[in-house]
Amino acid sequence: MKNKFAKNLGILGIIGLLVKVIGAFYRVPLAIFMSEDAVAYYSLAYPWYNILIVISTTSIPAVIAKLTAEAIATENQVLQDDVYHVSKRFLQIFGIAAMIFLIGFAGVISNALGYPESRYSFYVLGIAAFFVSQNAAYRGYFQGTQRMEFYGISQLIEQLGRVIIGLGVVAVVSGFAMGDGYVAAAGTSGAFFGAIISWGYSISRHRKHFKVVNKEVHNFKSISKRIFEVLIPIAIGASIMPLLTIIDGTLVVWRLRDVGFIDEAAVMYSYLSFYSTPIINISQVVFSALEVSLLPMITRAFTQKNPNLKHQVDLGILLSVSLGMPMGVGIWAFAEQILLFLYPSKAEIAVDAAPVLGIMGLSIVLFSVFLATTSILQGIDKYRKPVLHLGIGAIAKVISAYILIAIPSLNIVGAAYSTLIAYFVAAVLNVSVVYKSFKPSSEFIRKILMTIVANVVMVVLSKGAYGIIEPHLGMRLSLMIAIMIAVIVYGAILLGAKIVTKADFDKLGDH
Repeated sequence: MKNKFAKNLGILGIIGLLVKVIGAFYRVPLAIFMSEDAVAYYSLAYPWYNILIVISTTSIPAVIAKLTAEAIATENQVLQDDVYHVSKRFLQIFGIAAMIFLIGFAGVISNALGYPESRYSFYVLGIAAFFVSQNAAYRGYFQGTQRMEFYGISQLIEQLGRVIIGLGVVAVVSGFAMGDGYVAAAGTSGAFFGAIISWGYSISRHRKHFKVVNKEVHNFKSISKRIFEVLIPIAIGASIMPLLTIIDGTLVVWRLRDVGFIDEAAVMYSYLSFYSTPIINISQVVFSALEVSLLPMITRAFTQKNPNLKHQVDLGILLSVSLGMPMGVGIWAFAEQILLFLYPSKAEIAVDAAPVLGIMGLSIVLFSVFLATTSILQGIDKYRKPVLHLGIGAIAKVISAYILIAIPSLNIVGAAYSTLIAYFVAAVLNVSVVYKSFKPSSEFIRKILMTIVANVVMVVLSKGAYGIIEPHLGMRLSLMIAIMIAVIVYGAILLGAKIVTKADFDKLGDH
């Protein structure tokens, strides 16, 4: 089908946006039901869960998608079925291991963090990790076969189950006036319920729409070897940032206490983890969709030696910049207003957290470029490079966080700057490797420069308009009008300068 890439990107973008918006607004009633201590316990447990499930939710599906796309490109049905069977077995084992770790070490980890009440959240998330892993095999298969509607809907169902049931449990537990540790665990229970419902949906779609011709594995040893060969570097790379989030939860809190914020450390950390990160995640949804859509397309083109490969690479990076930059600079420009809009009952915290959100916003475009170039490098079998680059960025993050947090005028904002530095390093290194293989054209460079100009004009006009109308219309309505102006201005320049056109997608062909 012509423009399958554009169709898949649109499907994942729309569904992903719904998922992230639902997830972000889930935090709003949580902040109402939960005390600041309960929010802190919730925020400290999730990074440990994330570092385990990132392997099953991103790494393994990416590997399954890549190997499935290779099998489809070579019309090898036996290989395609073998990848499906072997990956399912592996994920069953991994899910059990993740569950045992989170439940078995809950007490040790929560005590080491200095917040033993957070252990109940670990128990609940351990069970959730098992079911999330089971679902990952199906999502990887959907991605590799480019059936992104099933991939996206499974995510949406998981999020709806998480929010609807999770909020209900929180409301019930809060009504019984139980301790903050139990309330935090109730907040995490949505992850468990959502995972089970989504898993059931994925099973039903696979049985109805895909025929597994070969019921037995023909090449277990070779497929397992290939999976691990690709998985290990991808998994290490995918685990680095969740690991650094854990480091943030310990290093940042410890460093804040060390420089004098003894009682405020956990609450200040929530500026980063609870108030800023969910908003950043909403903005990341489109280029996360771009990453998922790029991998099977690049893999097939590379496997088939398709002459359109260079165009696909250029378009992938251009889209990452043209989508990521306006989101990032927009959040930077309106950070305080966004937080006040979402948390009107916590105005003081919103104002304090705004500088953190602003700097995190600037990291978005760097992260979007890193994700796009990572998919490109994985697709052309250079999957070890992004791991090395992100590792270097991680080291830069730890060092810079240690130094910057200790500066009194920065404190928690220093942690946000360290994230910006990490993504800058990783993105620049990735781009340098990509363009050693694919030299950028003058037209590509022109479009990147025009994108930067468009963003400058967008921010100046929207921020100026906000300043003029806010005294008359109030913050909320003025913010929405300013965002509309930003979208119109940026869209007009994007179309007028022909930065991204229909012809760009037409050149992709049947991908």
